[in-house]
Amino acid sequence: MGANESEAVDVADAVLAAAHRYPERPALAAGDESWTYAELTLHARRVEQCLRDGGVRAGDVVAVQGRRSPRVVAALLGVLLADATYLALGENVPAARLRHMLAQAAPRVVLAEESTDQELFRRGGPGGPVVMTHGEAGGHEPAPERSHEGHTTPAERGNLPAYLVYTSGTTGVPKGVVIARRSLAAHRRAVHALFELVPEDRVLQASSLTFDVAAEEIWPALAAGALVDILPTGLGDVSYDRLGRILHGRGITVCNLPASYFGGWAAHLDQSDTALPTLRLVVTGSEELPVEAARGWCSAGRPRLVHAYGVSEATITSVACEVTSDLTAGERVPIGVPLPGVRTAVVDERGAPVLAGSEGQLLIGGPGVALGYLGTDPLPEDRFVRGTLGGAGHGTWYRTGDRVRVERGLLHFLGRDDDQLKVNGVRVEPGEIAAVLAAQPAVTDAKVFRIGETLVGCVCTPSPVDRAYQETVTGRLRALLPPAMVPAAILGWDAFPLTEGGKVDVRALRAAATARLDGDTGPEGPPDVRSVLRRLWQDALGVREVGADSDFFALGGGSLTAARLSSALLRETGVTVKLRTVFAHPRFDDYLQQVELASAGRPEQIGPQ
Repeated sequence: MGANESEAVDVADAVLAAAHRYPERPALAAGDESWTYAELTLHARRVEQCLRDGGVRAGDVVAVQGRRSPRVVAALLGVLLADATYLALGENVPAARLRHMLAQAAPRVVLAEESTDQELFRRGGPGGPVVMTHGEAGGHEPAPERSHEGHTTPAERGNLPAYLVYTSGTTGVPKGVVIARRSLAAHRRAVHALFELVPEDRVLQASSLTFDVAAEEIWPALAAGALVDILPTGLGDVSYDRLGRILHGRGITVCNLPASYFGGWAAHLDQSDTALPTLRLVVTGSEELPVEAARGWCSAGRPRLVHAYGVSEATITSVACEVTSDLTAGERVPIGVPLPGVRTAVVDERGAPVLAGSEGQLLIGGPGVALGYLGTDPLPEDRFVRGTLGGAGHGTWYRTGDRVRVERGLLHFLGRDDDQLKVNGVRVEPGEIAAVLAAQPAVTDAKVFRIGETLVGCVCTPSPVDRAYQETVTGRLRALLPPAMVPAAILGWDAFPLTEGGKVDVRALRAAATARLDGDTGPEGPPDVRSVLRRLWQDALGVREVGADSDFFALGGGSLTAARLSSALLRETGVTVKLRTVFAHPRFDDYLQQVELASAGRPEQIGPQ
């Protein structure tokens, strides 16, 4: 690192500095498309000038919609160059959620794809945002060389918001988290050091732009002069075998994978004996890392593995450690130690620091803590603590809701204080899903649980909750919620069980839901394997019809769907089928044959028949 790395260098300035050093080096790639650093900064400066000409001022929100591509990433940089705040909308956001985000964030400008129905962004009358396409923004003259004279001082810029990211909310409404430029700058520097990024790196950009993990994949790499290689589709659509081919074929050196995906992929590597000659670092997190996956990875002598922990309200990653064999000996892999500049405290129910080695809630402080939430109460007391914690320092602290313990100087994650979940690496508040379920016709109450690997919605309704009802409600939920938040199963009750105090007996309800999923309450014997498997495919893929020739991947299946299918099959039938079986036998009847072989205790035929 240079001398300036110890200072609060703004992310946009850090990327410009890298572009000045390496103008002809590739900066962004997606498939056959490649942009140099000179091309990246030229387009970003065009976007910057377009926004300034459009009246965008320091701190204004600019929404950026579109699929992951070099042009969209350059647009995000252009927003930062204009001293504005970006809200990455990604693509295929449910219309109701999109309207809520736009109404609350009130962007001055929306940059959209040419093919997008732009009327959705213009709703709200004359006071709504200016909508322009990425092509229009890129047609402007570029802004002159960056100068802050007459604009903002470094301190003022540091306090400006860099981006907004929406997370699941306990009240049923998504929450907009506001992250300052100084927070993003501090995070960028810490990750640069942790990942040991160099200009020769090729970093896979796999996360949706709507998630803040994408910012961790993009900005530290670009500031280091490295290449960001953009995965055009989500990981859920990429098989483990295909990911290996991508990493090998494109020479990827660094990738970041959700823990659930990493676990299945690591097992696939062991089974397939896949070589990854260029990969030097895998970062995993977003969910609890299975210790077996980490243990197998280390024992196989694979590339460096970093276990990362963080929350949106504290700028992505706050705690991390390099996973070594000795750290996989226990029941859990530690989440590690705070990154430089990050402060952590473990407190009891009264908010007082606990004794060393005791269990408590994790609080995070330091420059990464968010400015707060959008709305009338940006720093709610149930989430943020302002003041001094004994022995831990003064400032604003974020209550993570995660229970941890410090062992041998390392933080260990022990579970949640509340019922918040992680589904495929996405933070999910069951309360938000339950609120949407409760708003459905004839539903008087709703609860949401994760039972095993299945997200389950329980509704109190006089209506029969048959397959037609489930399909209707699931269709409505898909129009309102991201895919990760749509329950795979919906169960109905005439009345929820109650405690003596008259409240819903959540434990009893969860137990009853688990029994129904396991089939313990059904009067009939178990159905034939074909019927069970057809239903599991329908539930996993969200489709109505599955025939003998149906192809798992043609119906929208992916690696994460395949993992859920294997888990559901084991839970309902007790039959263990290798995860890669569906990749070798994607046709329904062929996969059914492999399930029947496994059920009879005969080996599956993974290879060619």
